[in-house]
Amino acid sequence: MRRHLETCPACRADYQDLVPVRNWLELAAPPDGESDGHAPGRPPLDPLRRRASRPRWLWPAAVAAAAATTVAVIAAHPAAPVFHGYDRASGASGQARLRATPGGTQIYLTISGLPAGQRCILVAVSPADAEVAGTWNTAYGGTAHVEGTSAIPKSQLTMLEIESPSHRLLLRIPV
Repeated sequence: MRRHLETCPACRADYQDLVPVRNWLELAAPPDGESDGHAPGRPPLDPLRRRASRPRWLWPAAVAAAAATTVAVIAAHPAAPVFHGYDRASGASGQARLRATPGGTQIYLTISGLPAGQRCILVAVSPADAEVAGTWNTAYGGTAHVEGTSAIPKSQLTMLEIESPSHRLLLRIPV
């Protein structure tokens, strides 16, 4: 799961949305003498953070609230399709997810196989236009997780291109 969260911006955002729920559940742990529900191999919850007395209904209510929140977050962020690309000449491969926004498109890109320190330009392409949606330098291992934006509406995007500053095409991802 950790590996997937490292490469999937949408799931990583959903996970971050649920962290406060987890913390809230820890605060709503059952009173002393009842199971604290911690998983084997995981330390028990900090007893100093617990309140002395709570109504017995609080723990089941907290679990129900967490379940409802999880369902709401997943329903609000349905899995967006993933677009893939590979370039044999450059050795680059990548995947992108797109999210429509009122001002255009949010682009979540993961790319690997580029030389470390490579300067890259993300270009969003439609039949009528092309515009720079982001720039970055690849990390030591030649990978990058990039969030870019384009004023081109998601429904009009046909391609994402990653170029070098000299406009050499490094990767093309059809959308």
